[in-house]
Amino acid sequence: MRAALASAVTIFLASLAVSAQSGASQQQQQQPAQQKPAEQKPAEQKPAEQPAAPAAPAPPPGTPTKALVPVAASTLGVNPDPYYGEFVSLTGTVEQTLSKLAFSVDQDAAKSTGKEVLVLTRHMNASVDPKSYVTVIGQLVKFDPAEVGAKFKEFAADLPSDVAQKYLGRPVVIASSVISAAGLDVTRRLPPPMTADEEALSKIMKQVGPANGALRKAIEASDAKLATENAAILRQAFTQTESFWKDRKRHDATAWAADAKKLAESIHRSAAAGKWDEVKTSATTLGQACQTCHTTYRERYDDGSFRIKKPSTSTH
Repeated sequence: MRAALASAVTIFLASLAVSAQSGASQQQQQQPAQQKPAEQKPAEQKPAEQPAAPAAPAPPPGTPTKALVPVAASTLGVNPDPYYGEFVSLTGTVEQTLSKLAFSVDQDAAKSTGKEVLVLTRHMNASVDPKSYVTVIGQLVKFDPAEVGAKFKEFAADLPSDVAQKYLGRPVVIASSVISAAGLDVTRRLPPPMTADEEALSKIMKQVGPANGALRKAIEASDAKLATENAAILRQAFTQTESFWKDRKRHDATAWAADAKKLAESIHRSAAAGKWDEVKTSATTLGQACQTCHTTYRERYDDGSFRIKKPSTSTH
């Protein structure tokens, strides 16, 4: 009995020793795998992220979507070739006023360097004073009166022939924006004061815009109550619009307003009956009618306001 017990104890102790040795061996085998991240070569490590460079300023409305290249007037005066075709943000001082829509920019306000850059604009709501600081945004091209006149008709600057000859082959910025020292864009087309007719039409249109927006939301949500309420507002507004144009004997605009009124009535009926496919069809046609009239009789200025446009041809 004692011999059997001693034998069992011996076997148990031996098994513990084997288990301990096996555990130590497994730990040693696993250790290199745990150390692998620390043993990575520097070349394999991901480099630290660098702060993003400041974004270039966005081009003004009407400028093609392309990053602006900041550049000094002196740089363009000496080496313009790398910048031709680019949209630049040019800094400098006004050297000389050349016409109502053209002036030159130089870097040195104290003296003329002979390397000034020509600037052409489409519109000027105020003049820029010589020696005043400006920022010009636009496309840089090599000046050729014929090519500039053909490609940029709205920038015709009626330059005197001697001035045009002076800048032939030199850099010119076709400006979409000119920021004065006061921080104002002097190229913006600002509207004239409203006439009585324009105030009357504007009052009506201020009802149409919000009602149209609310109607779109109502259609998306299949909200009959909201749709019928705003269709009623539109019906009343287009009744007033029809009367406005009829009094001024603009028969095409009168007909468009009458059609818009009928479409608003149709939207009201269809929404009340839950016929949303019909509502969507009428709403699309209504938007087209509004767009047709706006294109013919409404002119939008750079401040976002509208004035009545006198079309070259219209039905009377």
